[in-house]
Amino acid sequence: MRKLTVLIAVPISLLLALCLVSLALQNGYDLFQKALAKERGEGNLEEAIALYKKVVAETKDESLAAKAQLRIGICYEKLGMKEAQKAFQKVIDNYPGQTETVKVAKEKLTVLLRAQAVVEKGDRGFKITKIHTEKRRFGGVSPDGKKLALVDYMERGDLYIRDITSGKETLIVSDPTEIIDYYWSPDSQKIAYVPLDLDICVISVEGGQPRTVVKMDPELDKAGDYIWPSGWTSDSKKIIFYDTSKGLFAVPVSGGGWEEIFLFKDPKIVKKYENMALSPDGKFISYDRTENENRDIYVMHVKSGESVRITHGPAADKGARWSYDGKWIAFKSLRTGKTEAWVVRITSDGKPGSEPIQITRGGAEGGVWLQDGRFNYTTRKEIVHIFTANRDGSDEQQVTKYTDWNRVPRWSPDGKKIAFVTDYGEERRHAIWVVPSEGGEAKFLAVGEDHTWSPDGKYIAFAPYTGRHPEKAVISIVSAEGGKPRDLMAFDGWLRFLDWSPDGKKIAFSYKRREFDKNPIPDSREGIEDIFIVSVDGGEPVRLTKMDKKGFQYTSTRWCPDGKKIAFRSLDYGSWEKGEKAESISIWTMDVKEGKPKLVTKRLGGWDICWSPDGRYILFSKKEESSKGPWQEGQKVFRVSADGGVPEKMNISGSAPDYSPDGKKIAYSRLVEYGTEYWIVENFLPEEKRPKKSKSR
Repeated sequence: MRKLTVLIAVPISLLLALCLVSLALQNGYDLFQKALAKERGEGNLEEAIALYKKVVAETKDESLAAKAQLRIGICYEKLGMKEAQKAFQKVIDNYPGQTETVKVAKEKLTVLLRAQAVVEKGDRGFKITKIHTEKRRFGGVSPDGKKLALVDYMERGDLYIRDITSGKETLIVSDPTEIIDYYWSPDSQKIAYVPLDLDICVISVEGGQPRTVVKMDPELDKAGDYIWPSGWTSDSKKIIFYDTSKGLFAVPVSGGGWEEIFLFKDPKIVKKYENMALSPDGKFISYDRTENENRDIYVMHVKSGESVRITHGPAADKGARWSYDGKWIAFKSLRTGKTEAWVVRITSDGKPGSEPIQITRGGAEGGVWLQDGRFNYTTRKEIVHIFTANRDGSDEQQVTKYTDWNRVPRWSPDGKKIAFVTDYGEERRHAIWVVPSEGGEAKFLAVGEDHTWSPDGKYIAFAPYTGRHPEKAVISIVSAEGGKPRDLMAFDGWLRFLDWSPDGKKIAFSYKRREFDKNPIPDSREGIEDIFIVSVDGGEPVRLTKMDKKGFQYTSTRWCPDGKKIAFRSLDYGSWEKGEKAESISIWTMDVKEGKPKLVTKRLGGWDICWSPDGRYILFSKKEESSKGPWQEGQKVFRVSADGGVPEKMNISGSAPDYSPDGKKIAYSRLVEYGTEYWIVENFLPEEKRPKKSKSR
């Protein structure tokens, strides 16, 4: 009996120990969430630091401790305190096994040390200057740093030249088609631009008649190929462009035939070489290439065709641009969790001559070199909040207040809360928060997006998308009160737009498999986004959309309140690319059992749709034609009968509408402030070592 007691006691004590460990891990996770809410939601950095420190001290999870220590450094960095350096160094010293977290800490530390050196050097050191702010146009600075080229958001065929000093503007192009992209000549006297028909045209900055130097071949378009400019020769006499079916070419601005720079022996591999650009001396071609799901910068010798990989690491590096002296390449990277501009030295034989150096702060949408070695880039300001209003648009209330970007509101089944998606603090990485529907303190729930409530309001299903390779098609479920999520399913591919069935038994979602996916959902179609349904008990997802329409994508799933139908959105991508937006985006409904689709309307604009609680209407948003701002500005909510008909505009300005369970109110998001800021950064390159002068005797 005594032996039996001992045998029983050992497993019980072991079980108790395991329970205590599990509880400690859960408490650490909850504490980390609370700290994140203090930091990201309330902006209370001091309290956040105290909570993060508690996580570091108490948790047994090294991964969680490393992340908490990293957040301590980020909080100190925001406060402008020197303790940030010590905090980041602790991540490096104490958690060497947490590779990704250590990498971010090292990059953060490098930036801080460089900034410290700048302060010590004074005004002659590193410097960033804002030169202009735009509401409705995009553009870039001329190589001499004196002018801005600006294309209007709405009148997309209008190209302006703005003198940076005086502010005087001149309209130089008013093309009847849309201007998609443009490139300054090195002498700042001409601009090559691409209209919607994908020709390549040239115009003088003084104005005049544009010249078409490369005409798009219709047969090339039919084959799925295209031509695209990548820059100019250093003498400003020729435009460099690539043909995705052949290789890289040059064409004289004064007229003439194509000049071969580099031809690919196998036309099938040309498309793998993205953003090709010729070095100023004509010896090398830089390009982006994705290998093993990771995008990096390469440099290829024009004569030999041999390539050298310039960048390494898990973050995507792309958009290489040569400095005018040919010694450096600038590129965009997500190395810090946000797209920033980086530079790397290139040796005379086309190899990396330095470690990458971060040159922008706070994000960089795009960037170009100036002739004197400075760098121009843009940042985008975009503030979006969640609102609620009565069905007639009256009694509008702003629900969110802390973070700048808040989207896709979803009412809880009891109508007391709204779940929404906001910025997690890292680019392309979002977080789900919950806020009282009347407004108040928001609560962090999980890292992810595409959220949906269970019918009983106890859980939220979501896609824990990280924005980093390798992307996975995962559905996770978390308690609505918070906690550690559990995975319902996991495949390779791209998944979004989750919606829980009214009976609580199934989740609908849209999914697309890619050519390199090794573990895709069975019965999925490569390159086509379809609607699938999966049981909450697990099992293999079932494809609902069987329509065979070439180029169509099916998204935005929403169950009808009676659970018998699913509404979804279709996009005819081919028509959409050609500007036929009114006919290319449609709403459908489909009987879940019979699988028969029914077209509701073609007059759709936004991504997110919802049903009215009585199942009579489907709500969506669409940009008003009179709106002069970017896509999100000027959105109006519409409703259309679920049986089809003409959509009716409601008195609500916003997008991603969602009906309250009682049908009395509608939640939506709206762009409240936006703009593009233009910056110039200088003195970011390390000083070149010069030989010491010999002392005269």
